[in-house]
Amino acid sequence: MRTRDIGDDPRTRRARTGAASVFPVPAQRLAVVDLGNELHTRPHVGAMSERLNWSVLHLHEAEELGWALTVNRPAAVLVIIPADLPPDPTTVARVRRATRAPIAVLADVTGPQSVALISAGADTVLSTSTREEEMGARVLALVRRAAEGSDAGARYLLSGPLRVDLWQREATLDTEPVRLTNTEFKLLVCLMEAGGQVVPASRLTSRVWGWAGGDDGLNTLRIGVGRLRRKLGDTVHEPRFVLSVRGSGYRFGGQVTEVGAREEERRTSETGSDLLLAERLARRCEELASAPDARSAASLVARSLVQEGTVDAIGLHLLDGDRLQLVAHHGFSAAWQEAAQELRLADSGFAAVRTLTAEEPVQLRRFSTKAGYARTAALAHVELPGTYLFVPLRSGSSVVGAMGLHRHSSEPFGPLSITYLKAVAALCGVCLSARWRTTST
Repeated sequence: MRTRDIGDDPRTRRARTGAASVFPVPAQRLAVVDLGNELHTRPHVGAMSERLNWSVLHLHEAEELGWALTVNRPAAVLVIIPADLPPDPTTVARVRRATRAPIAVLADVTGPQSVALISAGADTVLSTSTREEEMGARVLALVRRAAEGSDAGARYLLSGPLRVDLWQREATLDTEPVRLTNTEFKLLVCLMEAGGQVVPASRLTSRVWGWAGGDDGLNTLRIGVGRLRRKLGDTVHEPRFVLSVRGSGYRFGGQVTEVGAREEERRTSETGSDLLLAERLARRCEELASAPDARSAASLVARSLVQEGTVDAIGLHLLDGDRLQLVAHHGFSAAWQEAAQELRLADSGFAAVRTLTAEEPVQLRRFSTKAGYARTAALAHVELPGTYLFVPLRSGSSVVGAMGLHRHSSEPFGPLSITYLKAVAALCGVCLSARWRTTST
């Protein structure tokens, strides 16, 4: 998959103020999980993001959390607990499963409630009375610590279908969780970290149970090994993972790979999102099929892409003679709508026009009028700066339109997002073009 990418222009950057000037970091995206729709009652959250010069991804649908956080990869997540409800650790746990970004919870809670939230995956709990300056400084501190420790040593031990998470102290076999006791987990890790070497029984009993040895220790080790084998699906006669070495001890039978946190996230992020991707595409198909006409169908798709958190704004144009006609948009201002109503094909200063001839996605980040897309740059200045992606719409062998997408963040669209948006564009091209020709004739 290829995209054309125009680098950012330093003259378009906004000056940082407040906490961001004290703790300088690149422009990032803050995901705000607000299932109670109370963000409007928390003005200091918006003020904090402005001070940091960060864009805000507002998530208020529980079923969209996993997808939106996986695709957008925010620098930090702020979970707002509704004032009239007790804190729900399951929401925090759901967020933690979707992202390794630091999680701050904004709520007025008791000590035990705070402990429950942190146990579920939160990194800190902030009072609703926390001032925007302090909130910004605390969020930045969490992000800095996460960046500093992101790849400090291995987090995962991998061996074929077996995956051990050293941080969460969890193990999975063929993606299914293995319920290990603390002792069994330590025993497994001790064997896997030995690099295929035999671990003497005395060392195992010392490291796992803290015993110096003796018959009692050996009997306990044999019992522990037997239980671990059963949970891993091993048998005494055909073990895969825990092998006995007569007269010496035990060794791990598979090849073990140590993987850092970010490396494993990169390895699994796309495959872990396959089901979510399929679900979103199924919804887009249903929207296109249920709408009575091209404009209604395009509007449904545009609204959904913004609401699910994939983009912050979208415009859909279809070919109409010698121009591209705007048929749907969501998230852009009225001024942008007026300026982008019709784009003439003769004007190559529009990135949407250029993507028709390039027949591939065009990605632009904080570009200037000198970047080769002067007309699109002028339109971009009507909106907030950020990242723009233009994807052609096809029907058969013909290009029939263009889909323009905007993110407030300067972070580029990644391969997973581009693949998903290209699939949506393909659906729109096929489904909308026939209806558009019908209404145009």
